[in-house]
Amino acid sequence: MSSAGPSPVRGGWLDPRKPFKDGVRPRKRQLGLALRDLCRLLHSDEPAETGRRPLKQAEAAKRLGCTADELSRYLNDTRIPSQDFLERLHKEAGTDAATSGQDVGITLEALLSLHTSALAERQGCEHCQEMSGRIDSLIQQVNAPCPQCAAHERRQEVRRRQLRRRQQRKLAIRLRSASKEQQTRLRLELAEVKVTVADLKAELAGKLATEAGLRERPAAAQPAGAQLPVPRRPGDRQLSARDVSAARQLVAQAEELDGSGREDLAFTLLQRSTAELLTPAETALVVVQLRCRERDRLADDLIHVYGRDQEKQDVMAVALELHEAGAPNDAGAVLRAALG
Repeated sequence: MSSAGPSPVRGGWLDPRKPFKDGVRPRKRQLGLALRDLCRLLHSDEPAETGRRPLKQAEAAKRLGCTADELSRYLNDTRIPSQDFLERLHKEAGTDAATSGQDVGITLEALLSLHTSALAERQGCEHCQEMSGRIDSLIQQVNAPCPQCAAHERRQEVRRRQLRRRQQRKLAIRLRSASKEQQTRLRLELAEVKVTVADLKAELAGKLATEAGLRERPAAAQPAGAQLPVPRRPGDRQLSARDVSAARQLVAQAEELDGSGREDLAFTLLQRSTAELLTPAETALVVVQLRCRERDRLADDLIHVYGRDQEKQDVMAVALELHEAGAPNDAGAVLRAALG
C-alpha cells in the first residue's frame, strides 16, 4: 500500500489493531488488510456535513451493497467477498480518494490477485500455496535490513552524537566566557561609580569644613546683609549639582545595561550603589530619574529591596524625599516594603 493513503483510524470497525478471527489464513489476512485500507478511504459527502468524515460500518455496507455483518466478515473473518464486491469497493474508494487528493494505494489488478490467492489458499491448491510461500520468502528478503546499510546508519548516528556533543561544549564555553565578561564589566563600572561618589563626598566634606570655619568668624567680619552658607542636612531636598550628576550617571549606566538585555546586572549596580555609596536623598533622585526614563521595573525592584534591607531611618528619609519630589506612590511603596 502507498504511504500516501489515509491515516489509520484508531478505534472502531477499521482499527488496524483489531485482530482477525481464529482460523484466518495468511492470504486471507492480506486481502482483509487491503480491504480495510480501501474502506478507510470512504467518506460521507452529505451536503449537511460540515466536513468529510469516515463512514460508519452500516453506512459503508449500504453503499457497497452488502450487510454490516457481511462486511465485517470480509474484513476480519474467513469469508472471501466476490469479485463484483471488490470491483465496487475499489471504484468507490478511488472516487473518494480523488476527491480528497489521496492515492488509492493498490491497483484493481493487485486486489484481484490477492483475491485469487485467498481462494486458492482456501481450496488447498498445492501450486498456489507453493507460489505463495515463494512470494512470502521474497517479501521477507526484500524487507530484511541490509547489513551494510545498518552499519552505515550506526556510523552516521555516532557522528551525529559526536557533533552534538562538540556543539554543546562550544556553547558552554561561549556562555562561560560571556558571563565572565559581564562580571568584569560590572565590577569596572561599579568601581568607576565608587570613585566618582568618593570624589564628590570628599569635595562636599571640604565645602562643609570651609562653611564651618566661616561660621566661627565674628559676625562683624561678614559684609553687611551677607548670610552664612548652611550645609545640607540629611533629607534636605536641595541637592548639589555634583549630587545630581552622580545620580544621573548611575541611572545612565543602569539604563545602558538594561537596554542591552542585562537587566539583572543593571539592578545589581543600582542596588549595591544605593546601599553602599549614595545618601537617601541621592537614592530618591535615582528612583525619580528611573521613572523619568521609563525604567519602571528597575525602579519598582529598587524600592522594594531598599525598603526591605536598609535601616528604617534611611528608608524614612528616602520616603520623605520622594514625597517632596512629587512621587507619593513611590514614597508609600518604600515604607510598605520596610514594614514587610
